[in-house]
Parts: sequence; structure tokens; C-alpha cells
Amino acid sequence: MSEDIAIRVRGLVTRFGKQTVHNGLDLDVRRGEILGVVGPSGCGKSVLLREIVGLDPPTAGEIAFPNADAEGRTPSMGVMFQDGALFSTLTVLENVEAPLREHTHISADLRSEIASLKLSMAGLDAESHHKRPSQISGGMRKRAAVARALALDPELLFLDEPTAGLDPISAEKFDRMTEELARSLGLTVFLVTHDLDTLHAICDRVAVLYKGKVAALGTIPEITADADGWVKDYFSGPRGRAAGRGAAGG
Repeated sequence: MSEDIAIRVRGLVTRFGKQTVHNGLDLDVRRGEILGVVGPSGCGKSVLLREIVGLDPPTAGEIAFPNADAEGRTPSMGVMFQDGALFSTLTVLENVEAPLREHTHISADLRSEIASLKLSMAGLDAESHHKRPSQISGGMRKRAAVARALALDPELLFLDEPTAGLDPISAEKFDRMTEELARSLGLTVFLVTHDLDTLHAICDRVAVLYKGKVAALGTIPEITADADGWVKDYFSGPRGRAAGRGAAGG
């Protein structure tokens, strides 16, 4: 039913010169789910994210939000870009305040209070709030980027390679934070990743992009039941099997 669909993509085509990245891609993202988006390098995962949030226009096709209000306004969105993309000259707190300063007219005190709350929700203690991104760890920078993405209370949260470059312990903590925030805030999460552990640990469903389309969509057991080609290699290789055993053991 349409009320259960947060994002609907139909017939998406994306071309850069002679290169076709998406070629008739269809995808439904369910409201309230954490959807993992995977595929080989260069298949257009991040491009798809940027098109959905409106940063890049597709060549053809339609991106719709069935839950848009009566006036057609799209749902509110928060985006965590690759590597966090924090402003290096601002403190962590000021980074989270930036969307509030840009899009609201609230007082400076309330803006600071909201930013502090979002940082705390993302697991950052008060001591880190007044440091610059270069003064905190990679994992903390990613948490700060999530806090900034949540600053305006979005309905849709987009995460682009959120655990890339993190050690396994930090990555696991980040996954748990993502899941807890998604469940407690009722978020729909579109998560681009290469991390098999993340897919097994927190994703409700997985969409596999391959050769310009969604080659597989479903839970990991559904996808792997009759997998072949790249999908089979990805999920059934040594790392995929290890991630599966870890998820089963957890």
C-alpha cells in the first residue's frame, strides 16, 4: 500500500556522457525500515542517494514520496555524507547548529540546546561538543555528522558509507547507535554501505544495485536463497559467511 512506502523510484535513468549508471531502476523504500544499499564500486549507489535527496537530477524516470503532504511537500530529510563532511573551521556543536541557523529563526540559546541534545543522542559527551573535527576521532566525527543530519528532526535519514574507515569495534557501536536512533525516532533509513557486518546487524532489507538496476531486494536470507553471479560472490564469500555467523552469534 502507498501509505507504507516512503520513497518510490520508477524507471530511473542516469547518464554521464556516454556512461549509463542507472538504466530503468525501480525501488520502493518502506516507511520505518533500515534499507541497506549495496553493489560493486561504480554502480551508482551514492548517485542514487544524491538524486533522491534532490542534489543531482536524474536523466529520466521518477522519484516520488507517497507520504508527501496535501501541498506536495516532500518529507524532511537528513543526510550524512561520506567521511562526515563536517565544516573544519567550526566546532562540533557549531556544525550541528548550522542547519538550525540556516532554516529556523530560534534563539541562539535554544539552537545550542537542541544541538547539544542531538550530539548526546549520537553518543558524544559534552567535552567533545566544543572541539573541532580535527581534534576528535573518526568515529566521533561520523557521530557528529549523524547529529547534524538529525538537527531538523527528519523523517528520512540518508547515510553514505557511515562505517567506512572505522575499526570493527567503532563500526559495531556506530551500527547500534544507528539502529537505536532509527527505532526510537521512527526514521526511515537509506544506508549505502560495503560493510557486510552492518547489513547483517541492522538492515531490515537489502537492495543490490548491479548493471543499472536493482538486481535483488529483500532480507539477506531471501536474497541469498537463489543468488548467483555478483550477489552470490558478495554474500557467500569468506567475508560474507563470517558476517553471517557473527550476526547469528550476536
